[in-house]
Amino acid sequence: MSSAPGAAAPSGGFAGRHALSMRQYGREDLELLFRTADVMADRLQRAFLRRPLDGRIMMTAFFEPSTRTRLVHETAMLRLGGTVSGFADPSVTRAEGSTAESDEDILRMLDSYADVIVLRHPTTGRPAELAARLTGALLINGGDGTGEHPTQAMVDLYTLYRRFGSIDGLRLLLVNDLRMRCVNSLLLGLRNFDCEVSAVATDGMDRPEGEEADWASDGPPVTIGGSVVELLPKVDVLYSSPTVSLRSAAGDRTRPLTIDRRLLEEHAGRHLAVLHPLPRKGELATDVDDTPFNAYWAQATYGVAVRMALLTLMFDA
Repeated sequence: MSSAPGAAAPSGGFAGRHALSMRQYGREDLELLFRTADVMADRLQRAFLRRPLDGRIMMTAFFEPSTRTRLVHETAMLRLGGTVSGFADPSVTRAEGSTAESDEDILRMLDSYADVIVLRHPTTGRPAELAARLTGALLINGGDGTGEHPTQAMVDLYTLYRRFGSIDGLRLLLVNDLRMRCVNSLLLGLRNFDCEVSAVATDGMDRPEGEEADWASDGPPVTIGGSVVELLPKVDVLYSSPTVSLRSAAGDRTRPLTIDRRLLEEHAGRHLAVLHPLPRKGELATDVDDTPFNAYWAQATYGVAVRMALLTLMFDA
């Protein structure tokens, strides 16, 4: 494993060696993350940056496409003084094609090159399986199938903390594709706070039958169904998942709920915050961008400070 001359090996002591699932983080962990992200955000604003990860190497191994997740982790590592390498598309490596090698061999190789690996994989649960084979490098789950996206949930929660000062007492409404991994991780994170959560799915994009019980056991109580128009005046946060696929589980084309200025101005409270992890398609209109409801561009901006905080804590730097 590569490291700075004379530097100690990464401890990975923050809530476990690897960052794989929001299940591993309790309230104290998240509050420590928020405080550390506050420090990082302040330093970014003042262009006063330290380089605690000088000499460290991050490898990004993305078996699925990404814009924000890959670039924000790389930016965070560079801001902390580390360096980055890796691949953004398996087709440009021997991770895909007629000469494809196993992902186990690829991760074992990267384990010998890097101090931390950010992995996105199309198979649910695969990052945890591969992390168990690593002997040196830390691993961050950058999204796995329909499973989880833990660092996105960290950003979502931090955005709520910055916007409202506290997450306790907030009333959230989740809309559109409730099958998304960002929704799973967000609910797992919210289990640490005293919140009320409602969820309204786009037709054909609700949770598979029986999985509502998983939400109830792993996260806060979730009221499923109802009218978005009737719920909007009663909530503080409107969180839309992306609709990356506009096909339902049955294969039919479907239309997401469109969040636009008219809907919000007619039905939402003035303090409402709209969050969206991006990319957006028809579910979030651009005419919301210049309204006070817009919290999603701040959400995207906070992504750097939160990943900086996570890396700092994982390396105990």
